[in-house]
Amino acid sequence: MDFSHVIRVAWFTFFQATLSTLMALLIGIPAAFFCGRRKFPGRRFLLSLSAIPFCLPSLLIALGYVTFLGMNGGLNRFLMFIFGLEKPPLRLLYSFAGLIIAHGFYNFPLIMKNLSDAWERLPVEPAESARLLGASEGRIFRTLTLHQLMPSIASSSLLVFIYCFLSFILVLLFGGIGNSTLEVEIYKAARATLDYKQVGLLAIIETSILIVITVFYTMLEQKTSKLKGLASEIWNTRIKMTGFKEISVFSLVILVICLFFLAPLLGIVFNAFTSSQTGVTAGPAGITLATFRRIIKMRSFWPSVASTVKIGCCTGFLCTLLGFAYSLLLQFLEGKNGRPVNIIFKVLPMIPMAISSVVVGVLITMIVHKGNVICLILAQSLLNWPLAFRVIYPHLSKINRDTMDASLILSKSKLDIIWRVLLPVSKKSLISAFGFCFAISTGDTTLPLVLAIPRFDTLSLFTYRLAGAYRFNEACAAGVILGLICALVFILTGRLRAD
Repeated sequence: MDFSHVIRVAWFTFFQATLSTLMALLIGIPAAFFCGRRKFPGRRFLLSLSAIPFCLPSLLIALGYVTFLGMNGGLNRFLMFIFGLEKPPLRLLYSFAGLIIAHGFYNFPLIMKNLSDAWERLPVEPAESARLLGASEGRIFRTLTLHQLMPSIASSSLLVFIYCFLSFILVLLFGGIGNSTLEVEIYKAARATLDYKQVGLLAIIETSILIVITVFYTMLEQKTSKLKGLASEIWNTRIKMTGFKEISVFSLVILVICLFFLAPLLGIVFNAFTSSQTGVTAGPAGITLATFRRIIKMRSFWPSVASTVKIGCCTGFLCTLLGFAYSLLLQFLEGKNGRPVNIIFKVLPMIPMAISSVVVGVLITMIVHKGNVICLILAQSLLNWPLAFRVIYPHLSKINRDTMDASLILSKSKLDIIWRVLLPVSKKSLISAFGFCFAISTGDTTLPLVLAIPRFDTLSLFTYRLAGAYRFNEACAAGVILGLICALVFILTGRLRAD
């Protein structure tokens, strides 16, 4: 076992996650300022992008970057046409820089949404007092606002750091030659070299680092809950943008987001409705459904769709059930003494965040030798139920303590309280939790890939294999179908929440 190699891999994993987080902050902080403090058309749409890191699999993001920023991507073709170039001028992808760009822009909406919520809930009196004393806006931001936002910035950054630290598919595609992370090395050691001692060492290092980070993240979440939208009053009022400098910065931020985030997503749709095969009759502007017809005729397509829906529903149900059960436990523990539960009980549901999909998948294959569908559902539920808990628990925690005490006295049993009080209150959050966990399950490529279940496909794995065979148009078409399934579930859950 080469310990120097392990150290290099661990350092690279930490280094790329840190730079990726800084990239997300570089875009997320100014976007959060405009969303939290300014009025402009499209604000709600910009904030809605925060759901993409949870609901859109990293595989689709990777496809988007390949089709738009790749050597033969849309941006390079456009620049070659405009400037009459013979070779692609941009070589961003398949390198360390490409990995940082993909990670940073994939996760910046998380920072933007969290900081935007915190920014518009900052008390306005301290800033007004500083202005009366002659402080400039820049000095107010550096000495006051930044200090007030720092807990939210830290907690958001830690969340993004964890996601980048555990990144697998994006590193496989964009890491570049010689660049590998702990996740990728664990997968290679388990699949290629069968060196399970190295698998154990890498897994221990990775999990230990993430447990420490997860504990800090949970503690910061506790301290910043009022800044994240749980407060009942909004102090700051959004105003219109004024001044050339402010409008210029806003335009630059939107341009960068459109270029490196929205355009790759649109590139997926565009390539899905075009064809790389010659002799295909296309409609106006080259639009054709031939790519969809080809993948629909593939033998494994419909079984992969059926498996995706079944596993997504089962995982969504189990995650929601576990999240609701743990939320009930905390609610009843708080009811016994009327005080908040110990921080340990808040840390426990976050521990799965410190366990990677690759590690779980490798452990399962070491125990059962061959993965199966039940193992896949249980593994996804184990890893993703904290998300359901984070959606459900805030709704239950809003129940007035007097209401809970009266329910405990008047009800025949705790089951009666759950049925008559807690379930009606948390109905909308249960539906939301199911929708999010369903989307995460359907977009999961890592666990199905690591488990390697015989004669089994999911739509995300089907898309990954098409991309691996350089059939990017077909992969984009499959990705569009995957996105439509997730969108359909969100529409249905949204209607159920509204009823």
